[in-house]
Amino acid sequence: VAAMAQDFNQTDSKGRRQGQWHDYYANGQLRYEGQFKNDKCKGTFKYYDEQGNLKATNDFDKSGDKALNKTYAPNGRVVATGYYLNQKKEGEWKYYDASSGQLRLVEDNKNGKVHGWSRLYNPNNGVLAEEMQYIEGQPEGQCFKYSDTGVKIMECQYHNGALEGACKTYYPSTALKEEGQYAKGVKVGIWKTYNEEGDVIAEEAFGEQEIVE
Repeated sequence: VAAMAQDFNQTDSKGRRQGQWHDYYANGQLRYEGQFKNDKCKGTFKYYDEQGNLKATNDFDKSGDKALNKTYAPNGRVVATGYYLNQKKEGEWKYYDASSGQLRLVEDNKNGKVHGWSRLYNPNNGVLAEEMQYIEGQPEGQCFKYSDTGVKIMECQYHNGALEGACKTYYPSTALKEEGQYAKGVKVGIWKTYNEEGDVIAEEAFGEQEIVE
């Protein structure tokens, strides 16, 4: 046991982790393994679940601050991949269906939060289903939704995480179906509904008292 203790989980005189490190679950199963140099991660770290399945890998660059992550389902498929910077998600991350392996979601990240575009894909055919802009983890800016065939069926705006301003929906033929305004996530003003020939077939008023001129 003394010999094993000298082989891993060691720190130097300054308290910095050095060499091979392991950690274990209460059931004795290996939780992670990897190398440290001067308290910085080095090379590839591997992480396991309590059943011994590979759960994730982090491939660190020379600085030890940035790592390419691959996260795995129990069946061995990659379900997520992207970079960590100082242990926070950074840049583009991709997420995949555990059963089919099909791309389901692509998100831009900054300092551990979704920041930029988030794009969701149809689980049946891989066609873009929704794209939305984020700032520091909450919806802010444009949002578009698409039909199973990739035709735009909705466009709207978000502010402070809620629908705000003009919103339009469309028929699969691309003809305008409905238009109106949102304020703090609530429909306001006159909403109009059209048939595919462009005729107004319905009008409805919402929260007139909330409209600020």
